[in-house]
Amino acid sequence: MSKRISVVFCLLLVVAMAFSVVGCSQPADNSGASGDGAASGEQVNLEFWDMAWGPAETYPVAAETIIERYTTEVAPNVSVNYTNLPWSNWFETYSTAVASNGAPDVAIGGGFMPFQFAVNNEVADIQWIVDEWKKEGTDGDFLEGMLDYYRFNDKQVGIPFNYDPRATYIRYDWLTEKGLEMPTTYDEFINVAKALTDRDNEIYGVAYSIVSDAAGPFMNYATGNGGMLYDENGNANINSERNLQVMKFFRALKDEGCLPDGIENYAGDDCVKLFNAGKAAICIKGVGNYKNTVTKDGFTTDQVKIVPPLKSPSGVQKAQLCVNGYLVFEQSQHKQEAMEFLKWFSENSQLLWEEGGQDGFPARQSFMDELDEFKKDYRQEAITKLLSNSITNCYPLISGVPSASSAEGQKYDMVIMQSALTMDEAGMKKTLDDLQADFQKIIDQQDKVAG
Repeated sequence: MSKRISVVFCLLLVVAMAFSVVGCSQPADNSGASGDGAASGEQVNLEFWDMAWGPAETYPVAAETIIERYTTEVAPNVSVNYTNLPWSNWFETYSTAVASNGAPDVAIGGGFMPFQFAVNNEVADIQWIVDEWKKEGTDGDFLEGMLDYYRFNDKQVGIPFNYDPRATYIRYDWLTEKGLEMPTTYDEFINVAKALTDRDNEIYGVAYSIVSDAAGPFMNYATGNGGMLYDENGNANINSERNLQVMKFFRALKDEGCLPDGIENYAGDDCVKLFNAGKAAICIKGVGNYKNTVTKDGFTTDQVKIVPPLKSPSGVQKAQLCVNGYLVFEQSQHKQEAMEFLKWFSENSQLLWEEGGQDGFPARQSFMDELDEFKKDYRQEAITKLLSNSITNCYPLISGVPSASSAEGQKYDMVIMQSALTMDEAGMKKTLDDLQADFQKIIDQQDKVAG
């Protein structure tokens, strides 16, 4: 695999979103836009597993509405059984399904899942979709490099679905009441958190979750400090001074009394609940949680704003961006029909954002251009402060790799954060050293696999 180095892997959305800122195997026959199954009218049943990208009451409904259009208007001979999965154990769910020969046809999971299952050729090559878009001249609807991002060992293992940045958001009204400025560095952030902490009234400067559904608070800041996982050659770079700097940053927040007691065990939306109850000044979570805070939790964008990426000790000042993508499993008995469905679904999934409450941002620029959703102030907060200045958590690599899925699935972020909050510096260094050794073995086993 070619591992190109990205000196500044900014997604260039400042320009691309200028619209609104006033935001193994290939089927034998790949010819044409329709496969043999669709042409013959033979009944085909596809399994599509999706994730909880939005509210349970709206997102699955929108997805099933889109699917119904396909099965009634486009391919009446195709039926699609749709399953919406929770995030709590997605890694185990997919791993078990693949191991037991029970994988779905089409799926989307964690950001690196297409690479995870590419190692043992468990992901189908979906180059046909990209070739069709190139013939149609629509491959430019994705940001430059995003289709290539999903290439591994000369296979197209996925296509991009959305961008899901992490957000640090703050009670801006509290900040201004105290005459404070938005923090721009680690030290300024700690000082602001101290100033907004009132332990007598159980109000804390910062809250975030760690154990599950945590949206990677450590990974977020480590990526913004020049990368958590890899060096420029794709080798493990966990045992680094930059990661130790981030550990010390979070430990300083604890030592200064800015974090709630027991935060080491915070899971899911524990931190969001604290923030919404007026008991935390700053929350570190996914951008979708920020969206919900200012759309349905009683706050406005005058009260709550996103903190721009901090200038880190290394001098890097970037937001972390998670890229998520669709795949087709090699186990599928209907890969051509699965690709035809996936291509169409990708092109016609606007409803996920219009009515489904999709938390992230579409990988398709046409959706960003056309939908009023992305002209709204809470979306512009993320577009201007995060999306326009982002790097992936594979930085400094520009393409995804399988080992990143293992780091995500094995919760390196949680392990390092808990170490930072509970151990002395020697313990922190040992944690980084142990993960470094384990991760290099994973890289050697997975990322360096020959095609």
